[in-house]
Amino acid sequence: MTERRAVSRQRTYLKGVLSFQNGMASEDCFVRNFAARGAQIELAHPHAPETFELRVHARGFRAAARVAWRRGVRFGLTLEPIATAMPAPRPAARDEGY
Repeated sequence: MTERRAVSRQRTYLKGVLSFQNGMASEDCFVRNFAARGAQIELAHPHAPETFELRVHARGFRAAARVAWRRGVRFGLTLEPIATAMPAPRPAARDEGY
């Protein structure tokens, strides 16, 4: 099979979050492979909106996503990284120095 991507992707098994409907709805996913401009995700079902925001907290990554292809519960995405940094997770109470 010939690689058609401009940049090769790194295989992963990261947790991701899809956010849609202006942030009013979200859904967890698994990120199967990942690069700055594209990803493959897996959902629990074969349905997803055409566009949404994808967040990968383990990488501090947030991007506008568009579905490029669908095969069952797997989806190929085209990504446009969002320039603003994601807020850092709040430390647990014991880590705040009180």
